[in-house]
Amino acid sequence: MTRRSLIVLGVVGVALVAVLLLTRLDFSGDDSLGVLHAPGLADRLGELESLRVTRAGNEVVATIERTDRGWGVAERGGHPVDFERFRGSLLALSEARRVERKTALAEFYPRIGVEDVSDPDAGGYLLELGYGGGRPDDRYILGHRAGTGMIYIRTAGEEQSWMVSAELSVSDETRDWVDRDIIDLGSGEVRRVALDRGEGDRLEIAKEDRDDINFTPRDIPEGRELSYGSVANSIASALANVEANDVRPAAEVAALPRAVLARYETFDGLELELDVREEPPARPEDGEEAGGDEADPRYWVLFDARAADDAAEERAGALNVALDGWAYELPGYKSDQWFKKMDDLLREE
Repeated sequence: MTRRSLIVLGVVGVALVAVLLLTRLDFSGDDSLGVLHAPGLADRLGELESLRVTRAGNEVVATIERTDRGWGVAERGGHPVDFERFRGSLLALSEARRVERKTALAEFYPRIGVEDVSDPDAGGYLLELGYGGGRPDDRYILGHRAGTGMIYIRTAGEEQSWMVSAELSVSDETRDWVDRDIIDLGSGEVRRVALDRGEGDRLEIAKEDRDDINFTPRDIPEGRELSYGSVANSIASALANVEANDVRPAAEVAALPRAVLARYETFDGLELELDVREEPPARPEDGEEAGGDEADPRYWVLFDARAADDAAEERAGALNVALDGWAYELPGYKSDQWFKKMDDLLREE
C-alpha cells in the first residue's frame, strides 16, 4: 500500500471517528428522549372544553364540545361523541413519549406529514385542545405513522418534530367521531314485524312462541309457499347489533317523504316504530355523470319506542332518551330488509 493511500485512509478514519463521536454525543446525551411530548397535558384534560380535528386545506373534520348533556360532535348537531375514540385519543396524546428527534426544517415536514394543515396537500392532522379561555389552547400536528405504536408529531408553532411512541388513530371522517352504536334488538326478542309502504303495500311476519326458530309471513297467497323456512328471519334481525352509517338531527329529514313505516314488537312488550324517510340521490355537478352509491337514495330512520306493559317501560324510556331527535342512516343490508315484499319470500310460481 502506498504512502498516499495510507494518508487517505487515515483521514477517512479520523472523519468516521468524528462522526461516530458526534452522533453519540448528539443522541445519547439528548435528555429530551424518553420524556413526555406534552408534559402536564394529562392534568389539563380535566379542564378541557373542546377538541377540534382539522385536515389538509384547513378542513375541519370534527369539533367535539362539552355541553350540559356531555360531549357532542358539533358537525352532527351535537350528537354524542364516540367516547372511547375520543377518550383514547386524548389519553394516547398525553402519554406519548419522545423516541427520536426528527427534522426541524419546514421543507422536510411533508416527508413525515407534520407540515401546516393550511397546505391543501398536508398529510397530517391538527389537534386543537381548547380550555374555554381558561388557558392557552394546546395544538399538535400529527403526521404519518412511523411503525407499530409510533407516530410523527410536531407541536404547532415549534420547529422541531419528533417520533413518539403512541397508539394514536385519527379518522378523517366526521361520522367516525360519532357514537353510532344505536340499538341491539335480537331476532330472538321479536314477536312481530309489520311493514307499511303505503297504498296497500304491506307485509307482516310473526312467530307464535319465543322458542320458534322461524318467522312466518301472514296471509300467504293460496297455493304459494316460502322459498325456504327461514326466509323472513332477516327482516326480524334487521335491528340486531346496529351501527349506523351516519346521523343528523331529525328536523333535517322532517320534510323528506316517508318510504316505510316499520313496527317491531317484542315478547317483553317493547314496541318500536321506525319512520324511514327517503332522501333523493344528489344531483351530479355540471359535466359529471351520476353513478355508484351517489346515484342511490339515502334512507334515514326516526325511532320511537313505547311500552305495551310495565316490563318494557325502562327500556323504552332509555331508547327514547338516546334516539329521540336524531335520524340515522343504517347500512344497506339492514334497511333493505324493510323493502321486501311477499313475492320476495315465496317460491316462484
